[in-house]
Amino acid sequence: MPASADTADADRLLACTPGRLVYSSRDPASGAVVVCKRFEQGGLADAEREFDLARLVADLDVVEHLRAEEDPATGRPLLVTAYAEGESLEQMAARRGTLPAAEACALLAPVARTLAAMHDRRVSQAPFGLCHGDVKPSNLLATERGTLLLDFEHARPLTAPSERAAPHAGFTGGTRGFSPPEADLGEPPDAAFDVFGLGATLSWLLTARARPRQLPYGTENTPRLLQLLDECLATDPRQRPAAAAVADRLAQLAEAFANDPAEQHLDARLRGATPGDTATRDDFPGLTARQERLLRRFPDLLLDSRKLPTDPAALCLELRRCEVALTGFSRHEETMLRRAQLRAAVGEQLRAAATVVADAARDEDFDAGTRWLQAMTQAWLTAARQPGGIPMPAGADPRHPDPALRDPRAFLRALEHRLQIAQEELQTAEQEIIQAERELDLPAAERAIGRLAADRGGASPTATRRRDQLHRLGFYVDRVARADANVERLAQLWDGAALRPLLDFTERCALVDDAALTGANPVGLRSLLVTLTNLIEEFEHVAELAVPAREALDSALLHTTDQAWDLLADAKHKLEAVPVPVRPLQMILGRLDMLRILEAFVDRPERPRSELLDQIERLRLTCEEARSTRDRLANSAERALARGHWTTGLFDMERAVASVAASGDPDPTEVSRLEERLAEARRRKLEIESAVRRNVELAGRYATLQDAAGGDFQSRLATLAERRDGLQFLIMHVPAERAALYTRDLRDVEIQIALERAALAESQLDRTIDPTARLTLAHRTLEQLTAALQDLAPGQEPPGRVVRQREHWRSLVSQCEQALTAAEQLARRQQRRRRRNLWLALGAAVTMLGASFALRLLPLPWSGEPVRAAARDDREVTYATIAMAPAERLGQLLTRAEQLPPPAQTDRLQLLRTLAGAHDAAALREAAAQLREDAARATPDLAAPDLAETVTAAITAAVCLAGRDDAVPDTRSAAAELVGVAVARKLWAGLEPDELLRRCFDAP
Repeated sequence: MPASADTADADRLLACTPGRLVYSSRDPASGAVVVCKRFEQGGLADAEREFDLARLVADLDVVEHLRAEEDPATGRPLLVTAYAEGESLEQMAARRGTLPAAEACALLAPVARTLAAMHDRRVSQAPFGLCHGDVKPSNLLATERGTLLLDFEHARPLTAPSERAAPHAGFTGGTRGFSPPEADLGEPPDAAFDVFGLGATLSWLLTARARPRQLPYGTENTPRLLQLLDECLATDPRQRPAAAAVADRLAQLAEAFANDPAEQHLDARLRGATPGDTATRDDFPGLTARQERLLRRFPDLLLDSRKLPTDPAALCLELRRCEVALTGFSRHEETMLRRAQLRAAVGEQLRAAATVVADAARDEDFDAGTRWLQAMTQAWLTAARQPGGIPMPAGADPRHPDPALRDPRAFLRALEHRLQIAQEELQTAEQEIIQAERELDLPAAERAIGRLAADRGGASPTATRRRDQLHRLGFYVDRVARADANVERLAQLWDGAALRPLLDFTERCALVDDAALTGANPVGLRSLLVTLTNLIEEFEHVAELAVPAREALDSALLHTTDQAWDLLADAKHKLEAVPVPVRPLQMILGRLDMLRILEAFVDRPERPRSELLDQIERLRLTCEEARSTRDRLANSAERALARGHWTTGLFDMERAVASVAASGDPDPTEVSRLEERLAEARRRKLEIESAVRRNVELAGRYATLQDAAGGDFQSRLATLAERRDGLQFLIMHVPAERAALYTRDLRDVEIQIALERAALAESQLDRTIDPTARLTLAHRTLEQLTAALQDLAPGQEPPGRVVRQREHWRSLVSQCEQALTAAEQLARRQQRRRRRNLWLALGAAVTMLGASFALRLLPLPWSGEPVRAAARDDREVTYATIAMAPAERLGQLLTRAEQLPPPAQTDRLQLLRTLAGAHDAAALREAAAQLREDAARATPDLAAPDLAETVTAAITAAVCLAGRDDAVPDTRSAAAELVGVAVARKLWAGLEPDELLRRCFDAP
């Protein structure tokens, strides 16, 4: 089996056909590298027959056959041969090009001797010898010990001439191109088969062709070589020499060519080197002429450095270009390297064919996919006939190769068939969509498009295109549906029976698109005609419905256009009368306007639509002039009212009403309109006069409120707001010169409103204690002042009062921000201090308990009741001394509480009296409960310092009661509860516990 050095230590796919799979592997039993040939077609008997025939000649230069068995993984027949280090002659020719004659003859001489030995081998299985049956370069392996013969699949025992079977239909050779002509006639293989294959292999190594007519060059030994080739490739098998004679002649030719100096010059010429002298050039005139022709035709034939193409068609062209180059320079290394790269690129494209076809099917570019497959097939055929064929990829699975490697032709045909099926499915789906559109069943068409997109994986150009077309069709249907009302009006003016196709079509479109009938502008008839024309042009399958409708509409528009010309002629006749009949002309103009609104006018021969519209407008102007002549007084009154001259306007309007009413043929509508306008003018005049008086009154009221000592901000702001609304009304309804004065007053009012709001905010700021609320109020007031300055007219100087107020509030905002920052910092410090004091108190308590326990356990000689009594006496003296200051403090607090406002005075006095009379723990707990209730209902009137004084009094009472022996434990717990209430209610007023104690005893 063919193998090379780089497969010695790895599983690798070596060859792959639909019927056979050849790969290298490591023998699990011996650990040696072996070559496995798996029979994908055929049975175990075929593998055993090949193994048995190969074992008959195992002593010759053939690859060693180890065993025939079933593959455990697949159950297929498996032939295992030994791995031989070397290179097949096909791989050698693919890598080096045509071989020198001496080397080719030397490589094939041992093959000829092996074949001769096989032909002469007489054994029981082959009493007349053995025929290999498939001699070709890929079955010959060049190794260090000679050329080995591989692959005995087509080997046959030779039969006696008298026993030869009659020819039968079918090919009996091994590989076409290397099989003799009689193989095509069904002749059974014999020794002449192998001789023909040997000659074809020699010719292929020398010229890259199995059956050349002549060599393109020649030396003095070439005739002998050509004679051998002619004999080996003779059509008559009886004229072919024996394999032994071929072996002798090949050995002689190998020696003769090796000593021929012309072979060196020939090798240089075939490699593309320029000859050094004319004599050398004249040694190979035919080869030189061919090379010169190639270089004249393709100057850069041997200098190609372009990137490898990726398109199969370009790969095929490049491969053929390499073939052309190798016909004259058959050993050019760069060309052979590029040919190898191109063959590998073809293999990569072949393995990627499924992806390319899938992309083409997804993009629905089936023509491009088919062209690509055809180009890929040509590229594969071109690469397959090159020496070495398409190389096996390094990463291919040796036991389960891709279908592209196993049978490329069937793989490409399957892809083409898959592409055709996808195209047919797409055409079927598209026909379903077209049928739904033909019936104007847009929801069914949308569902069909959705199914198509889902079947195509969500990305379908056809689905996108059909959806766009469906949207376009829906647009046309919507426009036709919105023209339904106009078509019905046209049917009232023209023959309804003649318009029946159009009415049916628009009603059908209206049923499809109900939304078009509500909330959408109607479509004119002329636009409908254009829409129907475009619909017929873009959607031919809808033409059978749209064409009759368009024809009916075209006839109706021609009729209405002619009718409009007749109406214009009648109007011109009426204009000649004196006086001009305005109302009949207005009726004609109204009918023409209705047709114009319906867009019922089209171009007529020598009477374009634009001229018709111009004459309608001229008729309108003429009617307006006649009307204005009659209604001059009314127009004058309207102009006076528009300028704000209400007295003059009212006088002229009254005269106009009287004039129209006194005419012989009054227009009731016009009379009613003038009367309504007169009433409206009178009402508006009264409103303006009332607004002027109210403005003066409000200005006086505001001045009075400013001077009044008890005036409040809300009253002044309400007065200014009402005056502002009145000024805005006057600006809108008085003449321009007066509106300018009111505009100036309005600006003053807006500025005064801003100042009043700032003053109100400052008073609120003084009563606000919370830093966050103060900052929010300051920010809001500053924004209002800034907005008041921004509302000034361009170029107007900002009032100094507002500017000063804005700067004042900016400073207040800064102060509030600083106060809020300081409060946050103080809160954080107090929290840290409280945590520290808590830990210190806990530590002191633990220390005191430990010391007390130790003193009780320690039997000191000086301990005893006298000592404890003395200590108690000392403690009583100390508490008595301390209690003097709290009693005085309680008296001071009672005096201060009597000076507080009534609500706070009552609560403070009650609490302090309770504390003053607290002689036990129960009374102290009652004081704590009262303190809790007092803190819960605290109001802004109860300032924080008052609550701090209350807490101070509570702690003072606790200290006083703590000195009594009979209530020490309860009193201490009651005092702790009282202090806990003060902490929970945040009544410390910014003071720490140490500071409160210091205030209790007036100590530093």
